[in-house]
Amino acid sequence: MVSFLWFFLQFAFPGKFWGEAHALELDWSGQFWAEFNFVHNYAMDPSDQGAVYDGVRNDAGGYYVPGGGAQDANFQSLFLRLRPKLVVNDNIYIKSEWWVGDPIFGIFGNAVPSASDQRQYYSNQSRGSSIKAQRIWAEFISDVGTFQVGRVPLHWGLGLVWNSGEHLWDRYMSTGDAIRWIAKFGSFSLVPSFIMTSVGNNISGSFVNGTAGQGSGGVTDYSLILKYENTEDEFEIGANLLRRLAGANQDPKGGLLTVPQNSGPVAGSMSVLTYDLYAKKKIDRLSLGAEVPITNGTLGSSSYQTIALAGEASFKANDSVELTLKSGYAPGQKSSSSSTLDAYKAFYFNPSYHIGMILFNYQLANFAGPQNNGTNLSPLKSPYDNPIVNAAYLALSSNLKPGEKWTIRPAFIYAVAPQAATQGQYFYNYRTKTVQFNNTGKDQGTNLGWEFDLGLTFQWDEYFQLSLDNGIYVPGDFYAFSNTSQENRTSPVFATSVRVGVSF
Repeated sequence: MVSFLWFFLQFAFPGKFWGEAHALELDWSGQFWAEFNFVHNYAMDPSDQGAVYDGVRNDAGGYYVPGGGAQDANFQSLFLRLRPKLVVNDNIYIKSEWWVGDPIFGIFGNAVPSASDQRQYYSNQSRGSSIKAQRIWAEFISDVGTFQVGRVPLHWGLGLVWNSGEHLWDRYMSTGDAIRWIAKFGSFSLVPSFIMTSVGNNISGSFVNGTAGQGSGGVTDYSLILKYENTEDEFEIGANLLRRLAGANQDPKGGLLTVPQNSGPVAGSMSVLTYDLYAKKKIDRLSLGAEVPITNGTLGSSSYQTIALAGEASFKANDSVELTLKSGYAPGQKSSSSSTLDAYKAFYFNPSYHIGMILFNYQLANFAGPQNNGTNLSPLKSPYDNPIVNAAYLALSSNLKPGEKWTIRPAFIYAVAPQAATQGQYFYNYRTKTVQFNNTGKDQGTNLGWEFDLGLTFQWDEYFQLSLDNGIYVPGDFYAFSNTSQENRTSPVFATSVRVGVSF
């Protein structure tokens, strides 16, 4: 690979400048994984065996999961990301991250659902799969700090807002086109950033249904990180002051926040300021961490003021036993007398910050329904689009090591919903991110359910691991709400995942 890169540079930029290109260093790191997922009773209703489609409940705006022709769902995923780093000299580094496949839609084996003319029974081919440079940036080290320019990974705190997705099985990675200055003054850090995440509907402005809209549709972030870190006391604390500005008619379902909507995109700008506070402390064998995003501003015609929090505590009793407790609160949206929200309260955690194998991980409603439209695969829905929102949760897990290479990982999760649909009022649907329907039935329950997981990992060496994860999720009465006279029947969901991962 190094020889190929040297040849390419010589060909593209002939001359004496590249005469010493062979002296450049190229370091490699990355991850590869393949997994098999099996989910039993994904519709949470054994009465229809997942094979019956109820159009009335499906169109009522509740939490009905339509049948997809079977009681079970299974799919396989394949993903490779490479991280080459080019060392130009002691002060200049060119870093990048390349994806082969997709961490969310990298389905293989039985393949992504596709039109009949695209199916090939004689061969498995990576239709539409390509090698993509998802991140690429330069780092310049100077006497006044480090400067980053390019498409950079973004991370802060526990990963509630910015989550760079560094763990092996992370699927959603925060990335932005940025200019950043990372300055350190002893134990203090100062990191101002200018970040672009979208140009909107077009380069010059914005369009809605073919009609020009006022203003730009772009999204711009201004970030200022202030951090204190004491390595001797193993203590760090800081804040990320994040201002997000978006023009009119921006896509309402993307980005840091989710704009409330009724039947379509909200015309209007976004101006939101988030104070993302974070602290971490280690006391002997006990590690404590917390993150508190405090947000206020405007989203379209709605005001936005809310606060979320998450805490983690980990106690390592010895080399064989480690206990972890996670708890948190992600606000929900109150019901209202109309489909227009004057005040918006819901807060979505980054999907890479999840606490269970099924709850807040699999989006069961996306396992069924149309997954393609002819040769157009754009309607394909993510099986993992289920972030923590409208939830107060408690998760207790442990890592038990009976041997040097084996780890047993039991976990228990329980969650309730702070907000539920009130009878006679319009309610917010957290799956579709819409306010369209009036609750014509009774009040919705607040119990999201509980889950028990049991995982087993075999770590062959520092590079290779093989995992078997099993989970049972018992949904609560929150998901019984269908907004019709017939409630959804809820029963346990079982899931199994077999994973092979390589980190290098």
